[in-house]
Amino acid sequence: MTVQQAGDKNGLDPKKKVRRAGWVVLGLILLAGLLGYGGYYLSTGTNEGARVHTQGNAVGGSFRVFSLGGGMVTEGDFQGSWTVVWFVDPRCPPERCQPPLKALDQTLVTMKQKGRKTLPLVVSLDARAEDPDTLKDYVMGVAPHIFPVFATPNMTQAMTRLFHAPYALEPGQTYYQPAPSFVVMSPEGHYAGMIPVTDDTTVLTAGLEQLMARSGQNRE
Repeated sequence: MTVQQAGDKNGLDPKKKVRRAGWVVLGLILLAGLLGYGGYYLSTGTNEGARVHTQGNAVGGSFRVFSLGGGMVTEGDFQGSWTVVWFVDPRCPPERCQPPLKALDQTLVTMKQKGRKTLPLVVSLDARAEDPDTLKDYVMGVAPHIFPVFATPNMTQAMTRLFHAPYALEPGQTYYQPAPSFVVMSPEGHYAGMIPVTDDTTVLTAGLEQLMARSGQNRE
């Protein structure tokens, strides 16, 4: 006599049936996860530069950078203050790039004395950021009120596009060209204008006050 194993009418072992259903459920979960990651990948891209936005500005917008302590800094941290943005490479010869930093620092002190809340956003063009102490010494050695920031190469390149600054090596040199202008953003995060880079504190202060006055008139 042949003994038949217990099963359904199709002859499938119930244990095998449950095991197969389990694999189907696991497969669906994995598929859902992959589809979810795919949606995120398509929406943000692997390039961090995809995460910057103009926010309706002709120049400037959102960004994600790091402080020397490693903390994240975004455009939201500057809300309520006038922001002066400049891109500089700490490998730039000191005699060329440190005088504007000193002028900007002194201008910030003057603005504070006048009750104008003004913050600098000095972004390092040396995106490798292998030695934050070098960046700190280069900037704060002559501009103690300026705390520089750095970003990944993708974010740095995206930010220079956003703020209309060059991202190219100085011809025949190994450092990046400093931005030719200071970009000024209003306390609301709107583009207010540009001031040509200068090492003259009086000129920089006057230019900043002029943009502040003009922006104030536009808001009235």
